[in-house]
Amino acid sequence: MMDNQRSNQRSSKKINTLILKEMQIGLEELSELRDNPSLLIDTGYEYVEMGDYENALKLFSIGVLLDNTDPDILNGLGITLCEMGKYKKSKQVLERSCRLNPDDAITLANLAGVCWEMGELEQSIYYYNKSLQINPDIEEIHYNLINLHIETGALYVAYIDCLNFLERFPDEEEAKELLDEIILNLAISLS
Repeated sequence: MMDNQRSNQRSSKKINTLILKEMQIGLEELSELRDNPSLLIDTGYEYVEMGDYENALKLFSIGVLLDNTDPDILNGLGITLCEMGKYKKSKQVLERSCRLNPDDAITLANLAGVCWEMGELEQSIYYYNKSLQINPDIEEIHYNLINLHIETGALYVAYIDCLNFLERFPDEEEAKELLDEIILNLAISLS
């Protein structure tokens, strides 16, 4: 059994070495990324922001090889895959991250976004709500949930969510405008 484990470890190392060669990452760069994972994460997210998803994918894939439990690395990989239109793979990565880090509101919100992209609206609503239970102070999650309710035609729910959001963040002008839009749509739907 030990020989089989050693063989599997050697195979895994060979595969990782081949992947790194394919990604054109040398041992020096790999050592730097291993010693400073925040450099890998920050650079990966910069690539995402620039729309350079191929390089983001390379970096986050290396990150997973170095630490396949880090929520920031898994999140980055999931976001990148989603941006590349690989929704099923993105969902798998983010679900794994949620299992490993069940109290990470950002990961739950990102999973909700992927579900929304896939047309899995009930799951999306579930994950946005779960994310807000963990951290109700992330404004973008509130907006996403409200807009999702509007998209699904659940205007009353969107109205209530928007009121709750404004109770928490009373100075949010965008939310006030959104509330006015919801009220107008409710009035139109009743006429």
